[in-house]
Amino acid sequence: MKIALINGSPKCKESASGALIADFLACAYEKCDCVEIKMNKPKLTDDVIDALTECEAWVFFYPLYVDGVPGHLLSCLKELEKNKDAFGERYIYAVSNCGFYDGRQCEWSLDIIKHWSRRCGFVFGGGNGVGGGGALTVLLNLKPGAKPKSQIDKGLSFIFEKILEENIFDNFYTNVSIPRAIYKMAAEHGWGKSLVKNGKKRKDISSIPN
Repeated sequence: MKIALINGSPKCKESASGALIADFLACAYEKCDCVEIKMNKPKLTDDVIDALTECEAWVFFYPLYVDGVPGHLLSCLKELEKNKDAFGERYIYAVSNCGFYDGRQCEWSLDIIKHWSRRCGFVFGGGNGVGGGGALTVLLNLKPGAKPKSQIDKGLSFIFEKILEENIFDNFYTNVSIPRAIYKMAAEHGWGKSLVKNGKKRKDISSIPN
């Protein structure tokens, strides 16, 4: 089986979606053929269409944007829907990550992928909402299954096994194994550093734009 790992992050590098794909590849190592495909722009190239045509299963990895999928990825989904007859039956899976602590925040975005899949005549295999996405790039160099991302890696391994079986499952939710309060403190510290880097002060984090 050939699996398309679709990176739907608008970031060209160092994205949480890319970190999740790296962990998925560790699960799939030498067990099947995986092709990483970037969808960080609202238009699809012929090379992307050709690569997707060769893959029986597609896994979308993307960040949560306002309870949905990023706008550029939505444009790509519309293009794929126009070309649905060229693909035939495909198994679709989704892994959505969010900066919130709880992965369940991704529930509605997974439903978007599910309904889009059914509109195209594809089989929606299931999805995983991943919380604590802000920590994933920091944890990238940890061994697969190591805490604090053991729960997330276990979920990715589960998805991989279901893909090989061409099976479906109910959406489920995971998050980093870091206490909520510590995750929140780390996130706020990171936002403060970003403010200073961009010429603001840490106290500006609570400012309301004019």
